[in-house]
Amino acid sequence: MTGAERFAGVVIVAAGRGERFGDSGKVLAEAAGKPLLCWSIEAALAAGVVSEIVVVVGPHSQTGIDEVLTRHFPGEPIAVCMGGERRQDSVLVGIVALSASVEVAIIHDAARPLALPAMFEAVANAARSSGAAITGVPVTDTLKEVDQGVIGRTIDRSSLWAAQTPQAFRLLLLKQAFAEAESVVQVFTDEAALLESIGHPVTMVEGGRENLKVTAPEDLAMVDFLLSTRSQGESKGEPHVSS
Repeated sequence: MTGAERFAGVVIVAAGRGERFGDSGKVLAEAAGKPLLCWSIEAALAAGVVSEIVVVVGPHSQTGIDEVLTRHFPGEPIAVCMGGERRQDSVLVGIVALSASVEVAIIHDAARPLALPAMFEAVANAARSSGAAITGVPVTDTLKEVDQGVIGRTIDRSSLWAAQTPQAFRLLLLKQAFAEAESVVQVFTDEAALLESIGHPVTMVEGGRENLKVTAPEDLAMVDFLLSTRSQGESKGEPHVSS
């Protein structure tokens, strides 16, 4: 990749408290010998489209994250900024911190340490073309709508996908969406929902079922196993194929 092709900046959201993981939060919990945050940063840096990274932190984790970045990523193009009260506030802070030369903003949860560089590249290229794109996987479980403990109906899953990160958007378009939603009290659980709210279509790019989000301490054992297995395979020269 040439420098001219590095058109994307990554905002890694690491501002959540993750209180079940102790004072430092879940993004500093270790899996396969490294903090979760490190795996996300390594994948982003390895993506050929990425020119810079902004890590959005919370007051509870800033010191720990600063130490991790100094130890593991000296000299890399990584900035740190303080997040807001809600996820969408933190993302806005992050995209504002990106350089003006960035064409596409990629948003990624630090709690998804299994995302691959190819996922960052695929979603960024899709967003460069369509304006907005996210990763996800088709829903395979049977879904039930439940009211007060009683099943009301079975939901047709044929068109349902589970959203993941990374998610990518043309930077100016994402800023426009935030500006238009500024007076709205609604809480957006991801940036795709923000784009949907202003009527902009969002492209779905298939991610991977292994791209798990760590939400509870028991998730760490599975993520640790998957990362360790992947690392062992890479050390033997085996290519990784997303499932």
